Amino acid sequence: MNTFNGKSLLTPKELAEALGASESSIRRWVDRGDIRISRTAGGHRRIPLREAIRFIRQIGAPVVRPELLGLGKLPFHDFEGEHLSNAEKIFQCLRSGDGDTIRDFLISRYLSGQALSSLFDGPLLVAIQRVGDLWQHDERAILIEHRATEICIEAVGMLRRLLPPVKEVSPLALGGAPQGDPYQLPAMMAGAVLFESGFRDVNFGANTPVELLGKEAIDRGARLVWLSISTPCEPKPLKASLNKLVADLTRHKIHLIVGGRHHQDYFPKKMRNLTSVQSMTELAALAAEMTGGKINPKVKGDL
Repeated sequence: MNTFNGKSLLTPKELAEALGASESSIRRWVDRGDIRISRTAGGHRRIPLREAIRFIRQIGAPVVRPELLGLGKLPFHDFEGEHLSNAEKIFQCLRSGDGDTIRDFLISRYLSGQALSSLFDGPLLVAIQRVGDLWQHDERAILIEHRATEICIEAVGMLRRLLPPVKEVSPLALGGAPQGDPYQLPAMMAGAVLFESGFRDVNFGANTPVELLGKEAIDRGARLVWLSISTPCEPKPLKASLNKLVADLTRHKIHLIVGGRHHQDYFPKKMRNLTSVQSMTELAALAAEMTGGKINPKVKGDL
């Protein structure tokens, strides 16, 4: 059973062995409605992987055989036992190109109940920022940063595939990074956070023309638009585009959320239907308020 090679269903026995529980316990949870199942054409019970993950997070169950969930042999502990902070260990893994450790750490923390927003705001963010600063004293910094970005994109994509699905009638959110901003990862993280908060999200990625994003949001009846501005852009055209975007979205009662390291350089002041966020945790809180959901980030002192 491996969610990353296209399979997405577990037998009750597989889930029982993954949790170190009895198969009768799994069947009891299923019969009580605690675990939702599907059935094969022959009537056999199958548990969607996303449902199994939801249940594991809900009850705080330890996973003793994560490979049965298709997740490899995850380290269900932090890195401090190796006399390194989590941020330092993640930075070293990103610098050396060790994507497996990054993936395993993030998935382990997600399974333990941590929200994506706090994962993205925690030691991962510190490590990514340090990688971005390497150009000051490492001639290979551009290569390291490109590889680190690919590692993080892959890890976020894997996390995304573990999230419970949202309803088809859930509100729609569209977003990306504006023209002139080549960074894909922040917008991808924002989309995942919004999805976890109950939105159907469409991420158009880096270098997205703001005017086209606004038209798309209006045509598709989106509830909100997000923009991640992570690098300095041409100020005059971007400010003009943002002002027009806010005005257009306001007329259609579509909310705009702007974040990223450089968003305040272009943020249209005192405009309706527009909110500035400083972190993924703020984004999650705002999204949960809009969808009526609840977010429990379980922030830990892990820097």
